[in-house]
Amino acid sequence: MTQANPYLLQRLTAIQQSLMAQRAGAIGLPSAVAGNERETFLRDFLQKVFPAHRRFTSGVITDAEGNLSGQVDIAVEYGFSPSFPMPGTEERLLLAESIALVIEVKSDLVSQWSEVQKTTEKVKVLKRALEGVTIVGDDPPASSIPVIAVGYKGHSTIEGLSKRLESTPLECRPDGALVIDSGCFVGLGMTTSGSLGLYALALGIDALLRHLITSRPNLARYARYSDI
Repeated sequence: MTQANPYLLQRLTAIQQSLMAQRAGAIGLPSAVAGNERETFLRDFLQKVFPAHRRFTSGVITDAEGNLSGQVDIAVEYGFSPSFPMPGTEERLLLAESIALVIEVKSDLVSQWSEVQKTTEKVKVLKRALEGVTIVGDDPPASSIPVIAVGYKGHSTIEGLSKRLESTPLECRPDGALVIDSGCFVGLGMTTSGSLGLYALALGIDALLRHLITSRPNLARYARYSDI
């Protein structure tokens, strides 16, 4: 078997250790401080790994039928449809057709799995009506939005993480999960552990974004009772 690039592994290990160190520094502090795991993962991993034109945001997602996701930690936007910020904040109202992936970030996936399920179920209710698509490959994106759960702590083996996903009812099961501490990653057609877990997540996000090149959804459906 070909060995992974040692320089990439070294860098990924450093990122992995840095993320865990920042979490350790917040343990025992007030919830407003300890709850910054999402911001840390967003600021120190996603936004630095991906090009500047990729937007990772947070907020609430709605579809043309008026369904609502509730607050999501991180939404990965395709980048070719509008989203609507709340003035003075970073929170956005996002249209389902504009979202490639939702990432839920937790301190511990084992103890907070029920929260992951609740968010996933609300996101899976939303339907994307992607039209006029240009894609790479044969299959168009699914009508439902993929969800990945990320935990700083959680399962220490791929087997344990896989069983957690498989035992979760389909309607509230995320499409994959990553535990930063162990590096275990399962989902999006990949399974790995160690420092390559972060790499697998990055590859999965990149593949989703590259799969759909363009789309011309009928966003007028959101205003169907007006003259638009």
